[in-house]
Amino acid sequence: MGQAQHFEQADRDANVRSRRWLWVGIGVAAIVIIAVLAALYAGRVFWLNVMATEGDVPPASVLPLPAGAEIIDENTGCGSGGCATTFTVLPPEGQSPEALAEEIGVTMGLDIPGTFFDPRTITVSARPDGSVLHLVADYWSNHN
Repeated sequence: MGQAQHFEQADRDANVRSRRWLWVGIGVAAIVIIAVLAALYAGRVFWLNVMATEGDVPPASVLPLPAGAEIIDENTGCGSGGCATTFTVLPPEGQSPEALAEEIGVTMGLDIPGTFFDPRTITVSARPDGSVLHLVADYWSNHN
């Protein structure tokens, strides 16, 4: 009986070691996966920031327009500092372009914070022009 008990104890010890190595392997795999994902995200953020002055412009969907306001034109222009899009916005019925600019908070310039997927800040400035409001949006200027 002593020898059978010895083999059972050896089997249990081997199982404990196997499980321990299994958990070590899972932990190492998790660390490697997290490191790869972090490196990919850092690369994406780097690329987005490099492209901020190379023709990349924000989409119209980022503008905080109230109900009833309508984008009637969109023009992208590039200069030596980067590219920007000018959105021509028709205010809601009964609202002036100046009141629309004040409502969305762009009278002194507006910085729209980025998201997890696109962490760049979007800078928006406004120019009332008759019955419309021109909103200029880009990634490269700032209001500081």
